[in-house]
Amino acid sequence: MPLHRLHLIWGLGFANAPLLYGLAAASVPILIHLLNRRKFQERPWAAMRFLVAAIRKNQRRIRIEQWLLLAIRCLLVMLAASAMAKPFLESFGSVISGRRTHRVLVLDSSLSMGYSASGSSRFDQAKTVAEQLVKDSRRGDAVSVVLMGDPPRVVIGDPSPNLAEVQKEVKELVQGHGGTDLDATFEAVERVLDASSIAQKEIVFLTDLQATSWRPRGDDAEKGLARVIAKLEARRPRSVVIDLGRSGTENRAVVDLQIQSPVVTPATTVLVRAVVRNFGPNRAEGVRARLTVDGRVGPEQLVDLPVGEDVPIVFNQQFSSPGDHVVEASIEEDALPLDDRRRLVVPVRESVDVLLVDGDFKAEPYQAETDYMAQALAPSEDAPGQPDMMRVEVVPESQLARRDLEPFDVVCLCNVAQFSRPEVDALEDFLKQGGGVIVFSGDQVMAENYNRLLHVDGQGLLPAAVGEAVGDASKKESAFAFNPLGYRHPLLSEFRNQADTVVAGLTRASTWRYHKLTLPKDTKAQVALAFENGDPALIEAPRHRGAVFQAATTADADWTNWPVHQSYPPIMQRMVLEAAAGRAAERNIRVGQPYDQSFDPSAAGAPVAILTPRGQSRTAKLTAAGGVSQLHFEETDAAGAYQVKIGPPLASEVAFAANPDPAESDPAKLDRTALAERLPGWNFIHLTNWRELARNAASVGRRGELHRPLLYGVLILLLVESVAAWKFGHNDPSS
Repeated sequence: MPLHRLHLIWGLGFANAPLLYGLAAASVPILIHLLNRRKFQERPWAAMRFLVAAIRKNQRRIRIEQWLLLAIRCLLVMLAASAMAKPFLESFGSVISGRRTHRVLVLDSSLSMGYSASGSSRFDQAKTVAEQLVKDSRRGDAVSVVLMGDPPRVVIGDPSPNLAEVQKEVKELVQGHGGTDLDATFEAVERVLDASSIAQKEIVFLTDLQATSWRPRGDDAEKGLARVIAKLEARRPRSVVIDLGRSGTENRAVVDLQIQSPVVTPATTVLVRAVVRNFGPNRAEGVRARLTVDGRVGPEQLVDLPVGEDVPIVFNQQFSSPGDHVVEASIEEDALPLDDRRRLVVPVRESVDVLLVDGDFKAEPYQAETDYMAQALAPSEDAPGQPDMMRVEVVPESQLARRDLEPFDVVCLCNVAQFSRPEVDALEDFLKQGGGVIVFSGDQVMAENYNRLLHVDGQGLLPAAVGEAVGDASKKESAFAFNPLGYRHPLLSEFRNQADTVVAGLTRASTWRYHKLTLPKDTKAQVALAFENGDPALIEAPRHRGAVFQAATTADADWTNWPVHQSYPPIMQRMVLEAAAGRAAERNIRVGQPYDQSFDPSAAGAPVAILTPRGQSRTAKLTAAGGVSQLHFEETDAAGAYQVKIGPPLASEVAFAANPDPAESDPAKLDRTALAERLPGWNFIHLTNWRELARNAASVGRRGELHRPLLYGVLILLLVESVAAWKFGHNDPSS
């Protein structure tokens, strides 16, 4: 059997088995003893008889002492040779160090690891312990590094034996501000181990064991995680969880920030609503909340924060100029400062530009399909309460194919008879850029064309299929009233809890004819307004980055008298604002979520420079994607505002903000039992008290090794041999 495969039945192995040939050197003391054995010559001498008598008397003791010295010297050589072969104990099936190890360091980089109670964050502590683990690795060991985040990042994939470079990489690690994807993290670890040819493997997690971070996302993720853990366990690694967290910690956070208006224009006052939550075990009183706009400190409020409750804080704010403005709500910093502020990018528009496409255009006042709609959105100058935030342009149906839709925020299609494929494609591209589309029915509508090109069995831009017309507008014998469905939809929220005289402007409107709209199953569309018989009257649905509103009746007074009721203008205005909100919706994303923005197709290939909240500059290019040019940016692991500059041919500057998941602010953590219950089938060692991990880090890498005890034995035997040789020499009667 080759020496490198030598394993005794009790689990003894050797890391440097070829050096066991050095055991043959144990015969050297024996050879020296035999070569130097005394050879006597007998000569008569009178006094010799007394010496011979003494020797014969102590001969047995002398022989024992000589054999004992010889045994000690042989054992010295054997122990030294054995120590050089690095023996280790290997319990059956478990990973025991002493031979080359592939160690995967997994550092939790979620937002909660930024908690700092003693001047050093948990992430800094994790880096310190990781460096110690690398430092204590043996020569020949290899290390990989994975950051546990959302998504996880493999910093060093291939096992690296260059421990100095690994330490350098660990020192340069930067904490993320997001959450974790637990199953993706374990999959990343599995891929790293799968690419390694080193038989002995070890996984070390450095984490605060926050309950939110160590939770699979849904049933599918839980099943996938179980499969990955089973694959990991089949490799029989040693898994170690180093717990850096602590239970019962205090934390307060800004968990939400919103503008209470879908579109903002200059000189209009909007409500900015922040929500603060106290995650700690104690009530907090007199916490200062502050609003900052474009770096300028604004109003402040003092609030009391009960335990476990959301506390809303409302500020009034005006924006004096159009463009992107960064709004920040903050509270006094605590031990986790990363969640004590939240940012919002607010695109302020000069106006909302609306294109009204008339399918039955007439020159006489209030005879065209769009007259009532145009008046509701942009009343005449002498009308009281005139909303100056909307600019309306009306075109006949025949001009739709020739119009560039990019300058508009909303396209409203009123009783358009039918659409061509290029027109549908143009509307789809418009929605991809965040525009809004509103579709009204009428007597010109060809249901077959709508269903074939616009609805497409629920896959097109229209959320509902257009059915047969219900009722007779010419006779007006039967009228259908509206059912506001409890005023749940934002379009109708202003009518909630209003007086009957106000609500009557909506509920007493009559509709004599409408197209029956049918929604497919499992649709994301919402019915904002219905008829009393249950049929949908107004439907909203998301489409690409924009929104689509589909009405069952007309925008004018041909099929309904709603346009002459007082509820019509505010609901039409609100619908246009909601439809126009798509272009601002993705200016605010979650940390770790890719940022996607669509631009004019002519800008494809334009260079993009992105300045991150950490002050880093990143470059990208706009890519052609269908009928638009697309910006896709994934490096959003830092919370804060990002500045985007797009070069020629499209000279544009935009901003967006990334905010952490509020769940990451909850300091609740798992203990060993809870972790074992959450990840069944995973065998791991749980270590606490990070201040003692320097010693534990060394022991983790050395457990089961025997060469150090053998070297200690060599030193002891050297001392014993010296003492014994001196002692036996003094006792030798011949000396």
